[in-house]
Amino acid sequence: MALISIIAVVVVVAVVSFINYLNNSKKNQLPAGVQRLPGPKGYPILGSVPDVPDKNSFLKFHEWGQQYGPIYQVNLAGHNHVWITRDSVAQEILGKRAANNSERPFIPSLQADNRNSGHYLPLMSRNELWTRQRKFAKQIMDKSSANAFYNYPELESVRLLFELMTDPSRYNHALESFISRVTCRLGWGTAAPSDELKQRARELLIGVSPNGALTNKLGFLKKLPEAIVPAKAWEFRRYRTESRFFTILQNEVREKLKSKTAPESWMRHFLENKTATGFASDLEGAYAVGMHGIAGALTIAAPMQSFCLAMCHHPQYQSILHEEIDRVCGDRLPKLSDMPDMPVLRAFIRETLRWRPPVPTGIPHESVKDDIYEGYLIPAGSVMHPLEWSISRDPEVFPEPDAFNPMRWLETKYPTYQEPLTKYPTITQYSQFGYGRRICAGMGVAEADLFVGIGSLAWMFSLSASDAEAEKAAELPKEPVPSSLPVHKEAKKATSLPSGIQTPPSETEIEEQLDEHFSEKMLPADTSMLSRKKTVKKPKSLESGGGLSRAKTVTYKLRLPGSSLPGQFPAFFEQHTGPDTPPSSPKARTAMAGTPDMPAVDNMFNSAADEKASKPDPTLEYSSLLIAKPLPFKFNMKIRNKKKAEYVAREWMFYKMDGEFEDSKCYWEGGNAGNKMYGWGEVHK
Repeated sequence: MALISIIAVVVVVAVVSFINYLNNSKKNQLPAGVQRLPGPKGYPILGSVPDVPDKNSFLKFHEWGQQYGPIYQVNLAGHNHVWITRDSVAQEILGKRAANNSERPFIPSLQADNRNSGHYLPLMSRNELWTRQRKFAKQIMDKSSANAFYNYPELESVRLLFELMTDPSRYNHALESFISRVTCRLGWGTAAPSDELKQRARELLIGVSPNGALTNKLGFLKKLPEAIVPAKAWEFRRYRTESRFFTILQNEVREKLKSKTAPESWMRHFLENKTATGFASDLEGAYAVGMHGIAGALTIAAPMQSFCLAMCHHPQYQSILHEEIDRVCGDRLPKLSDMPDMPVLRAFIRETLRWRPPVPTGIPHESVKDDIYEGYLIPAGSVMHPLEWSISRDPEVFPEPDAFNPMRWLETKYPTYQEPLTKYPTITQYSQFGYGRRICAGMGVAEADLFVGIGSLAWMFSLSASDAEAEKAAELPKEPVPSSLPVHKEAKKATSLPSGIQTPPSETEIEEQLDEHFSEKMLPADTSMLSRKKTVKKPKSLESGGGLSRAKTVTYKLRLPGSSLPGQFPAFFEQHTGPDTPPSSPKARTAMAGTPDMPAVDNMFNSAADEKASKPDPTLEYSSLLIAKPLPFKFNMKIRNKKKAEYVAREWMFYKMDGEFEDSKCYWEGGNAGNKMYGWGEVHK
């Protein structure tokens, strides 16, 4: 029976592909003097599908680009795909000719047609829904940017570093949670939905990735009943859960508005300006906000993970970054206001995005009518890909394009150098954020998150490859690194982050939290240090650029039975040394230069890829969905300075007591797995 079913599926695929092939053949009758774009010949019916690997498919398309030129076409199962490998060509076709080349292709797997459902702005066709949601997106992004994103990135950077110090094995979780929490605060004014938002993003990513959902590969399955197509049932449950989740969050903000306790958020802006948005329903508003949350939850985290990878395999640049951060920030964490004074950090971020673009195949466009570019036909209905992997490797723009080299943005000898360095380099208006009418509205959020997030990582840690990876990194060519760079401003005096904004917990709750999260060794001997004024939230508008609102203050002191100077974080050793290794043993601890009491942390987050005997390029072990992020890998994280660790521990404790760092919330009956109607679906690991 199974064999018959397989044969039937193969026959249907062959018939559908053959019909598409015949239709495309008729469409592609060439006008006089016009040629077809070059590209691989492929096979009958299937085209070049057998030649495209599931893993790192962008490398194959890059190889074809080197063979066929800056623009070529590939037949994939009867559908014409045009690949653009140079920025100048993409600017012409997708930018200047945007009127014809700004549609989005149909995604078969999604529950509703992505082009007109009104659910996912980046995936919609240019229609009335797209126009009004795009306008709304600009409003909320401009307002957030004008208010320095309400200091949410700086606030969550404290929790990010504390989580990395206490359990570095979960570095992927910490990095993704940092982005998701900032995004949740921007979207709904609370970080509690962060885990659910990450899951919504993962599941949608499967749905939109060409090699994710089965119904994207075999579109005809969508026409069959859910009962016999598990992939269809999975998608319908995903959509129900997503819609319910966005509606719950919208209602929570609505209730807070009634009680005048709603923090600034995108959802608050929608509810206060519902009529002006022109949205047809509350659900459209829920998705207009929720989609921006999903878009940021995983895409921005991927470059942070790639930054860690780059530091392990190109360690020669790290000292330059540390010098700038220490000079500008001193003993406090980086802030958005430091951005003009930190060109080196911006160069590292820009180079990370170029070296390992998070969407290496680019977000596809679709052409409306036949178009002709330099004598070549681009047929109507072609799916057009700005191939970011190749665009970021144009050797005329990026000499030695495969090398990670942040100096290409800071030294005048490189074509990418721009002045003033108080502004450049920048990731805004970068091709990764799209072309023409499809430029991402969230560039400012991405820039803020990466600046504060990566800056905080470098402020606290020195990253290096594990012993096995270090041998491979040592074989890579080392580019010369200059001993100094221009200094743009004197280091500013370190300042504290803004205090919390919620009602103080009871002393019993404080003690319970400390019992759970702290040992006595992590707290200062002088408990008077733990006296701090705190803020009680009051619904007042933010002053321009003023960060978190201020209201009345109360003073409390933490009473402890006794404590000693911080300097050890026991969770480090519990995670990595095993039950037979005492935390105080030499094997469990490595002395740091200048900080003899601080541990060195070996990140031991394993994956099957770690066990491979040999890999041709360890920096290309990436996930295979549309958004590419490094697979978990081993590396060392060493705390650079004991004083900084103490500062983060105290700040985390104060914010935790203030109620700022809420635990993640579960929204489904019976736990995250939920029931038949709602809950988390299985995703790729």
